[in-house]
Amino acid sequence: MNANKQERLFFALALDTPANQPVFHQLCQLAQALPGEGRRVPDRNLHLTLAFLGLVDEQQKAHLMDLTSAIAVPSFAFHASVLKYRKRNRMIWLGGNTIPAPLAQLASDLKEAALQAGLEQEERSYKPHITLKKQVRQRPDPMPENVDFSFHFQHFGLYISEQVNTARGSGVRYRCLRQWPLTPTQQDNQDLE
Repeated sequence: MNANKQERLFFALALDTPANQPVFHQLCQLAQALPGEGRRVPDRNLHLTLAFLGLVDEQQKAHLMDLTSAIAVPSFAFHASVLKYRKRNRMIWLGGNTIPAPLAQLASDLKEAALQAGLEQEERSYKPHITLKKQVRQRPDPMPENVDFSFHFQHFGLYISEQVNTARGSGVRYRCLRQWPLTPTQQDNQDLE
């Protein structure tokens, strides 16, 4: 194993899980229908970021995985009904008006684990969002209204951002390296009955 090898990693929640397939399909349709110029995020790369880690070496990665295995947060739902254009980042994203307490706790715990593994983290508070389109020079008009998506999460994962060659040139693919379960809630147990 090459200790100097670095990978671009992040923690995220997958949107295309079996339980979320109908709403994920609707989200892909929304992303495809967004007006204006820019580059749409490929369906396979749509996710909800929990913590961006940047370049991580093998030792940091192993430490991070150990720390992450101790995290215990209940499963939760995230309601996304706010579609925004962010001029500074030139992107269109989908977010929510409220952050469920378990989501805020999970993001905080992962940020703390990253710091303990020696990885720098942003100072700003966590704002969950799903990036739908990048390199958007100006706010499209009109933007779709009345968007309403509810995702239920039972796992979170550590993802790698890999360079890939596509028909349009180079791009990135996000691949899950490892998943951890969230603690089932009473509602999850009732759904299984």
